[in-house]
Amino acid sequence: MSLRAPFFKTLFHHRFMPAVLLLLFTVASRFQTFGNPLLNIDEEFYLFGGGRILHGDLPYLAFWDRKPALLFVLYAGFHLFGAYRVLAYQIGAALAVWGTSLLLYKMARTLTSRGGAVVAAMLYCTGLTLCGGEGGQTPVFYTLLVAAAMALVLFKVVLAPDGPRQVRRVGMLAMGLFGLSMQIKYTTVFEGCFLGLYLLWYAARHGQTRRGLCADATLWVLPAVLPTAAVFLFYAIIGHAHDWFFANVDSIFLRAAMPPAETAALRIRLLKAIAPLLAGGVVAVWLFRHAPGQAQRQFLSLWAVAACCGVAVFGGWYFHYALPLFAPLAVISSPLWNRKAGRFWLVLVLAVQTVTAQKRLHKHRLENGNMRTYQAYLAAMPDPKGCLFVYEGPPILYDTSHWCGLTNHPFPGHFNEQAEIHSTGMNPSAELDHVLAQKPRYVVTQAPAWAGENLSIRAHLFQTLTQDYREVYRHQGPQTAVVVYQRAP
Repeated sequence: MSLRAPFFKTLFHHRFMPAVLLLLFTVASRFQTFGNPLLNIDEEFYLFGGGRILHGDLPYLAFWDRKPALLFVLYAGFHLFGAYRVLAYQIGAALAVWGTSLLLYKMARTLTSRGGAVVAAMLYCTGLTLCGGEGGQTPVFYTLLVAAAMALVLFKVVLAPDGPRQVRRVGMLAMGLFGLSMQIKYTTVFEGCFLGLYLLWYAARHGQTRRGLCADATLWVLPAVLPTAAVFLFYAIIGHAHDWFFANVDSIFLRAAMPPAETAALRIRLLKAIAPLLAGGVVAVWLFRHAPGQAQRQFLSLWAVAACCGVAVFGGWYFHYALPLFAPLAVISSPLWNRKAGRFWLVLVLAVQTVTAQKRLHKHRLENGNMRTYQAYLAAMPDPKGCLFVYEGPPILYDTSHWCGLTNHPFPGHFNEQAEIHSTGMNPSAELDHVLAQKPRYVVTQAPAWAGENLSIRAHLFQTLTQDYREVYRHQGPQTAVVVYQRAP
């Protein structure tokens, strides 16, 4: 043992070992999901949208959604892998998680030892799988850009001896990263605003004049808004500025509120998911409030507060809206590793979250299905010329030869969600009439109705299904069933 212990100690402290451990942990935490095309309807739709871009269709025109255009361009890149496009986006997502975990490790190392930093990065990885980020949800990708911006400012400004001389240039680079992240999802604006304000405060504290601060603010805002401005300019040039503005701005504020009971239940669920890290972060900040390293602790804690504010404003919709919190909360919790009780807590949280997340992935696969289920869906729709309408179910089925463009609102939730009635630019009832008038060969729906569903639209659809269609396939999960109907001859 005396001969072997130094070997393992040396191996762990090798400079590449944390990266290897985090890569292995990332792969292990997501291994159940690789190759499964039925992980989540959001990323299924992103992949479908990316494919449509490759066919010359434009977001907000040929297919409508309120997500930024760069997200669909990203998935268009994954779609280039053809038959392997599902695995491609999932590997891309895993690499993004790994890259983010490495950045979190580096930031946590300013607060704790290697062991604590590795555990903090692992907590981020398993936190994603705990809250619906096991695939390619938007925070999986944009958190890489956010963490890169934060790490850039932390190491080149906050902790750098020549930080005051570098702040303008570093700020431009960091805000440029936020500009790109906003074209994956606009909610990163909260963390971007925090970073901009922090940079202004830092510059003022280090003697920058008012005129200099105005120049800095201008130079930092420009790269932050440039990607979005470029996309808007493109749509304006082709005569669709209004379509872009409605999808990216107006529609966000036109969504109706979810039912109060459902919103309350979701917020409780979100709080339970982040509570261990949130509590750990608060305790760590309090315990080490007088310890060395106050500059980085203050900066990272304020990042966590900004992220929490963003979720508090927009987090009343879906469980995966908690995903942006795991990165900053994991980092600010890392100093707990410096205390014996804190090490026990972090390891316990990591173990419980890992086991819980893997159980959740297994349950999710039973509910939504896997590649076999996907192939069974396609086998139930053998007519390659038969048009498909997915009222409620997996949008990945559109990413086949069955897509006919029956509607420019193919995302199922824009039809079936009560909260979306007045927010998508189309009348769901009239658009459903338009779709059914084209007599789609196949219709996919779900049973039973869910709590936030537009029941009048559902009744309207099932009136036609009862008269003109017959059930040809049913995937029965533990709680819900997805049903394929075929139009009767």
